[in-house]
Amino acid sequence: MLNNSNGIPKRYVWTSGIIFVLLMVMVKGNVSIIQTLDNFLGSLLGNGHNAIMSLISTIADTKIGFIYAIIIAVVLWFRQQRVDSVWVLATMFGGSVIAFIVKEIVQRHRPYPVVDTGFSFPSGHTFEAFLILSFIYLYFIRPLSSASTKRFALYALVVWQLLVMWSRVYLGAHYLSDTIGALTLAVVWLWVAMWLYKRLYEMVANIVNPAVGKHQKLH
Repeated sequence: MLNNSNGIPKRYVWTSGIIFVLLMVMVKGNVSIIQTLDNFLGSLLGNGHNAIMSLISTIADTKIGFIYAIIIAVVLWFRQQRVDSVWVLATMFGGSVIAFIVKEIVQRHRPYPVVDTGFSFPSGHTFEAFLILSFIYLYFIRPLSSASTKRFALYALVVWQLLVMWSRVYLGAHYLSDTIGALTLAVVWLWVAMWLYKRLYEMVANIVNPAVGKHQKLH
């Protein structure tokens, strides 16, 4: 249940929002310093074809991301967390639409167009990975009673997020700023989605199942 969640601290949301806007403006404006930093940092992270990096990127594919979201939503639905089930799907779909719109506005070309299609900023893999990992944390890790297990699992999620970002740069599908922009945009969108959850909870609960909705609200 997200009703008993403290949400994302606003300082992180504001920081993420500012970073995202700055990156978006610089990328859209073709500011030379961002391209120079991307090229330099990209060379440090490596570039080429690697089986492990390709596997990570495939697991985090945007199309597969929707399958993960559907699986999580189904589990929540049968756990009688039906408002949360709807929220997961709405957050995933709405976020993907927002990321797509940003891509179309910025229209940044990829480092190596042969690697992937579409525009480069922000990274869809990074964006969706953050949302899926957030769902996993909120519904399956946060409720754990063991603090040490919870901490280890959280570290594992963070490592996976970083690996996804690294793989996209390594494979030449994105610049580093594409992945950072996607991460910061995802933080802001998740905060907005959680805010909407609390504002629209009663309405959605009355639609999906009034009895279950009241039960969830009490817990």
